[in-house]
Amino acid sequence: LMTLHELFKKRQAHYMKQLVKYGQLVFNDHFILILVLFVGALGYTYSTWLQTIDDSATHLVFIALTVGFMSIFWGSTATYLEPADALFLLPKEREYIAIYKRQTIKSYVIHLIPSVITLIVITPILKEVAYFGLYEIGAICFMWFSLKAIDVTYLFYIDMSGNHRLNHYKWLLRGMMYMMTLLSANFAIIMAFISLLLGGGVVYYGFVQLPATIHISLETLISREQARLQRIYYFFNLFTDVPYIQQKPRRLRWLDPMIEWLQPKHVSHFGYYLRREFVRQGSYSGLVIRLLMIGLLTITLIEQPFMIYIISLLSHYLILVQLLPLRERLLKHAQFVYYPPEEGQVRQDMQHFLRQLSLVVTGLFGCAGLLHSFAIGSTILGLNFVLFVGFIYLYLPYYLRP
Repeated sequence: LMTLHELFKKRQAHYMKQLVKYGQLVFNDHFILILVLFVGALGYTYSTWLQTIDDSATHLVFIALTVGFMSIFWGSTATYLEPADALFLLPKEREYIAIYKRQTIKSYVIHLIPSVITLIVITPILKEVAYFGLYEIGAICFMWFSLKAIDVTYLFYIDMSGNHRLNHYKWLLRGMMYMMTLLSANFAIIMAFISLLLGGGVVYYGFVQLPATIHISLETLISREQARLQRIYYFFNLFTDVPYIQQKPRRLRWLDPMIEWLQPKHVSHFGYYLRREFVRQGSYSGLVIRLLMIGLLTITLIEQPFMIYIISLLSHYLILVQLLPLRERLLKHAQFVYYPPEEGQVRQDMQHFLRQLSLVVTGLFGCAGLLHSFAIGSTILGLNFVLFVGFIYLYLPYYLRP
């Protein structure tokens, strides 16, 4: 017979398997490549900008501390609860509390990573403007760890007790923690010492010494877990189809003019559904928008012409390649299974649709290049037009061959 601990270990293994499955689809080779280039461009721009600031820009310290403070609220506790557990876990309530405590500690440690990364990023600002040394940076780090422990423990107590009236004081508590973060600009070590004392007391009385008479609110935990999973699946659904996401069909009538603009005057049924699927299906139109925005931002931020040309061509190519599976997806629809369109018409509709999109991408990248100089903008237009001709008139007919 499976114990409760083994049951939740099995659920955790299934959850991690799903994350790996969809993570491989989202962070594929093409997306990782463009993401690395984008992060590199941001890093280069940030390092260049750091050389222009001086100790008079004191407002940057408060902005940096605010960003770091917001990072400590990243993530929520993974409980792996399911709706049926509201009934079946009632006899095992006390046993589950130990599992929930363990999950809270594990989630707390994992969610410290964003705070550490943020602190590493803002450290040059704190050193340059506020003259922070190693002790002050370490004090800020321990202070954020303590403040996050206070926040996690407070939410843990609300979940355990089911006393939702305490939620009204959550923002008051976070406001006090934010004031401590701002005061750390001048009194970092003192604020770290105070937060460590407060954090230790809150964790001891609200987490370690939890009253034995308290009864866990399974309904609250289940609803919180379902909301957490939906946020994760919604992110994956931006890139690929996720069957677990809970969505309601919407008409989206405001998108009809875009479909009419994309389609030619005399369009086949397949061509109409092709454009409608692209506009209304977030996994395709959203992917194009994200790659387009990453490409535009990277072209705007970096200054090396050679890198600008490479990123514009790579982003353009990825946008076109990622839309090729749209043809197979449409042909699996019931309408086209029972009434298959002509192969020549399918090739013509795909070529016309990708030609429109490719010209728009070429124009936008060229305009972004003009922000640097006319020579860079015209070169981007020329190179992307060569890619447009090669992909649309050479590669695409070969790919769509019978």
